[in-house]
Formats: sequence, C-alpha cells, structure tokens
Amino acid sequence: MSTYGQFDQLLQEAQDFKNDSKTLSKEIVDIIKIIAGVAIAITGLTYLYIRDQQTDLANKLGKIIIGIAIFFALIAIGEEIANI
Repeated sequence: MSTYGQFDQLLQEAQDFKNDSKTLSKEIVDIIKIIAGVAIAITGLTYLYIRDQQTDLANKLGKIIIGIAIFFALIAIGEEIANI
C-alpha cells in the first residue's frame, strides 16, 4: 500500500513539474519577444538615422532588422504551434 502512495506522489510531482515548466517556458518566450521588439525598435531608429549615408553599416543594420523580424515571426509561429 505504501508503494502505491509513493508512486501516486511521484506522478503528482511529475505533473506539477510539467505544469510549472509550461508556465516558465511561456514566461521565457514572452521575455524573448520583448527583447526582440526592443531590438527591432533600436535598430530601426538607428537605421533611419544613418540610412542616407550609404555606408556598409546601414546595409548591415537593414539586414539585422530583417533577421530580427524573421526571428520574431518564428517565435510567434512556434508559440501558435505550441498552443495547438
């Protein structure tokens, strides 16, 4: 009888861990989305400031903005897939 109680407790702890890890992963994804949004805003403003200079830095910033936007979109797609 005590073995059944221990097994039941182990199952309950595993379920609690699963629920806590889902919550933690959602919070981490939210933090990453905030960081990506801030990075897009900062690089976008910087690009607007130096775009007329036709430098290599302006081209690199444009590519960085596109890369972060794609990363942001992939996070959103992954989040939607996880909710299915």
